[in-house]
Amino acid sequence: MSLPRLRLEDCILKDGRWLIDEKQAHHLIRVRRCYTGSAVEGLLSGERLQLRLLCEDGLVFAEELSRTKDEGPSIMLHLILALLKNDQFDESLRFAAETGVYAIHLLSCERSVPKYSGARLQDKMSRWTKILDESTKQAGSASPPKIYAPTGLAELDLTLIPECRFAALLSPDAEPLSGIELKETAAFAIGPEGDWSPSETKLLSEKGFRPVSLGKRILRASTAVAVACGWFSLN
Repeated sequence: MSLPRLRLEDCILKDGRWLIDEKQAHHLIRVRRCYTGSAVEGLLSGERLQLRLLCEDGLVFAEELSRTKDEGPSIMLHLILALLKNDQFDESLRFAAETGVYAIHLLSCERSVPKYSGARLQDKMSRWTKILDESTKQAGSASPPKIYAPTGLAELDLTLIPECRFAALLSPDAEPLSGIELKETAAFAIGPEGDWSPSETKLLSEKGFRPVSLGKRILRASTAVAVACGWFSLN
C-alpha cells in the first residue's frame, strides 16, 4: 500500500519542519487516520520527500527524513488542448496530469463551446490548477503540469513549445501515432468537439504540426487525450 501523499507548495517550512496547511492536515488526520509518527510522502517541484508527522497543539507538522529527485517521464510532452465542455475538459486535465504531461497550452478554437475571459477565466484557471495538483498527488507525480491560459491558435507562442509537433487530425494524410519518430520533447495538439476548422487545420500545418491518426474510430476529445498522453508516457 502506498503512503499517504501531500503536496508541499501550500505548506510552510518552519524551524526545519513543514507546517501542513489546514485542508491537507484535515485529510491526513480525519480521512487517512494518520497520527504522530505516521510516515507520509511529500511532493514538491520534481522531488519526493519522505516525512514523519508530528501533531502538536492542534497543528500538524512533518519532519523531513529524506529527499530524492523524481525522474519523471522519458518524453517531455507539451499538450496543446482546445477548450472543451466541463466534464470532458476536467477528465482531459486529469488524464494529462496522471500520465506525466509537462505542460498544457490551452486553445480557444473556432468550434470551442466554452468561452472565458476576465474574472471567470481567473476562476477557471484556479480550478484547473487545483485539478492538476490533486491528480498528480493521486498519481504520485512530483510535479504537476504547467498550464497556460487560453489563446487562439494564431496567437500560440511557438517559442514555448518543442519543434517536434504533432496534431490529431481526421485526415487521409495522417500517419498512425504508433509510427511517429520519438524525441525527448514533443508537442501534441488535440482539437475541440467537432474537430479543427478548415482554417485551423491549415494553420496547424503552417506552424509545423504533422497530422497524426489515433486509430480508425472517432474518439471523444477527452478519450483522444487519454490515448495520446498514455502512449507517450509508455515510451
